[in-house]
Amino acid sequence: MSVALGPIPTSDPPFMRRVRIHQAWYRAEVLRIPTYGILAGSGQPCGSVLPDEAAEQYLNFVGSDAIDRYLARRRMGWGVDPVRCTKYLTSSQTLSFNMLAQAVSRSSECAELFNRLLDRTDLQALESSSFEFAAQGTPYSLGDKTLLDMLLRFRTRSGALQVVAVETKLADRFSTRRTAAAGQAKYVEIARLSALWHDMAAAVNDNRTRQLTRCHALAQSVQHHDGGLADQQAVLVVLTHPEDSSGAECVARYSKRVSADRAIVHCSWAEYLKTARSVGAIETSAINELSSRYVDLALSDEAWVGFNERSKKRSA
Repeated sequence: MSVALGPIPTSDPPFMRRVRIHQAWYRAEVLRIPTYGILAGSGQPCGSVLPDEAAEQYLNFVGSDAIDRYLARRRMGWGVDPVRCTKYLTSSQTLSFNMLAQAVSRSSECAELFNRLLDRTDLQALESSSFEFAAQGTPYSLGDKTLLDMLLRFRTRSGALQVVAVETKLADRFSTRRTAAAGQAKYVEIARLSALWHDMAAAVNDNRTRQLTRCHALAQSVQHHDGGLADQQAVLVVLTHPEDSSGAECVARYSKRVSADRAIVHCSWAEYLKTARSVGAIETSAINELSSRYVDLALSDEAWVGFNERSKKRSA
């Protein structure tokens, strides 16, 4: 790897390696930051990690909306990782702030954005948005520490409340962590009341669908408590990179577990940005920056080819 881009862990899965190379390229060529930081766990240098001085300037964030939302969420306490959010260019939490912060500040445009993503016409206005939504100590809690990347409450044209949970992913895998509460009494009751799954137990016991099941269950708990309509179901939107085949396979597998029509929707980040542009939910300049930073891996193809060539030489 060149000095400018920095080292990349060789133990990463292929798609994570590709994304790390792109983020290292973005750091060096777009942000013009010549140095790089270290991975918190291993202490090893990594080209897709910002050095401390860049992190302290919030250069991992795209625009003031994302910075403001991140700082507001930090003040709320547990739920965001300050090291990863400010330093890791591959952080999915930072991705959420960057991609969603401006959109959720525009109520009617955000409603229209999700109308189109969900193939609906009835969402009228966004009433509230919560980054890294945590339910502990609230009536919504299902007994564990499940976090939602984003919880949205929309008011429909009929006056009903529609809860939409958004799970975002860049290159990391969906969590396989099993909690003691998952699948137990509160989950069973939510499944019974909502008729959301064909077999919730099977969904929560599958490593590939467990995280999505837990997230959808928490969103359904909010829908049940706040919506007032026993048969209304929360919607889970999963946003992944268009080249992330592993993430797409997990969503497809989870979709087969869900019985409710259009209660699970999968979109790529390319689709999301294209739709946000068409409804004015995100400014064009920000969309262009977000696309080059996260979506358009072709921009770093030369760096990727060079990395692979050097890797082959080292292993020869």
